[in-house]
Amino acid sequence: MSAEHLRALAHPLRLQLLQVLHSEGPATASQLARRLGESSGATSYHLRALHRAGMIDEAEQRNGRERWWKRSPERLMIPNSVPPDATDGERAELQAAHAQIESMFVERDEAALQRWMEIRYDRPLEWQDAQWIGNFRLWATAAEVRGFVEAVLSLAEPLRKAPTAGESDREEVHFSFRVLPQ
Repeated sequence: MSAEHLRALAHPLRLQLLQVLHSEGPATASQLARRLGESSGATSYHLRALHRAGMIDEAEQRNGRERWWKRSPERLMIPNSVPPDATDGERAELQAAHAQIESMFVERDEAALQRWMEIRYDRPLEWQDAQWIGNFRLWATAAEVRGFVEAVLSLAEPLRKAPTAGESDREEVHFSFRVLPQ
């Protein structure tokens, strides 16, 4: 992934747009604006930036007035490293973009944790028992860690699609996952 791609992602609204397009399918800037509580001008602007970076595509026109957008079919993975052949300027730019994106993820994790702590005892027992907060140490090689991360992400992928009308018992759940070499 290039510095351009990382810069395109280094905005909270762009990450939200990608997530909604992934889980809920194609939409217009106006629909996304309503869904996310933003102006259609803001969503339009950020959709065009994501399109320029190749992260979303135009979907088939459903009417002649509005553009429909869909997430590009390739799985979007933010790289964890900076290429060794990057120039000093590229390295600094990539590191700044990484830091911005990871900062947004940590902020979202903290907000989700705070929300959970406020509502957890008001939730049905089945939801209280379904959650998990914890941590533990593992010992692994870099290859084992990569395999573990890929396996967890593969397990999570089917749950990333929003429920259909007939699946009223499915609720949105915040998923946070970190594997940090010590």
